[in-house]
Amino acid sequence: MSLSQYNKIRMIVVAIIAIAFSQSILRNSFIIPVAILAVSSATLFYLRRKVKGVIADERDYSIGGKAALLSIQLFSVVAVILMFFLYSIRELNVVYEPMGLVLAFSVCVLMLMYSIIFRIKRGKRNQNEK
Repeated sequence: MSLSQYNKIRMIVVAIIAIAFSQSILRNSFIIPVAILAVSSATLFYLRRKVKGVIADERDYSIGGKAALLSIQLFSVVAVILMFFLYSIRELNVVYEPMGLVLAFSVCVLMLMYSIIFRIKRGKRNQNEK
């Protein structure tokens, strides 16, 4: 399978997932999209192994890593500002305080996950260099 064929199939799968998710939300059915997501992920994983040619190189991974780090940093800053804002106006509506706390804990969990994964990946890279 060529890379262009794989990309076309991937776009079709994304469209099917989008349609399934929107229809399931309208019908309040949440099991079907999870099943479709699992099947489509497995299918794309299988098809990715069948592609002849280079899907991504080191430069793509480097750019992706930098983009992910910047996204995490920007999300964290915006979420913390929003959390402080929501927490400061909690007297207006009782829902604002839990929303602020969810944002705060989400940022903490995101940064913790990033730190753990970064250390694991860095450790594997150091072991490969030895």
